[in-house]
Amino acid sequence: MSFVSFAAGLLALANMQNADTAIEAAMQTDRDFAAHAAEHGIAAAFHYYAAEDARLIQANSDDVVGREAILQSRANASGLLHWEPRGGYAGEAGDFAVTYGDWSYYPDGDRNADPVATGDYTSVWRLTPEGWRYVLDTGTVNTPPTASSEE
Repeated sequence: MSFVSFAAGLLALANMQNADTAIEAAMQTDRDFAAHAAEHGIAAAFHYYAAEDARLIQANSDDVVGREAILQSRANASGLLHWEPRGGYAGEAGDFAVTYGDWSYYPDGDRNADPVATGDYTSVWRLTPEGWRYVLDTGTVNTPPTASSEE
């Protein structure tokens, strides 16, 4: 085995470790983001964890672009938006990651009650000097079962 092959192998292994570490770090940041929303409110959490150039993609609406615009778009949000990542992916360099998972919304803030809406989400994260910040967030809403599908 040549030195170049050995070095390339070590570099690939280091990058794999960086990607694995990035996935775990981004998923933990996603959990922290949800905890921040539960403690400080939806607007504060979406503002704090947003990159300056972050983008929210929403159904039937224009994208919301920029940290301050995101804060304004969530200013009247109330209740509890809870989410939990199910998994993630990361780039080999370890500075870019994607998390995805499930979300639930409780208008009165009571997680012991049935949520009024649920769905799936995807967040794209970039490692910044301030830590992991989302650059894109989007989600889907689960449709309630119809009477014919319950039979």
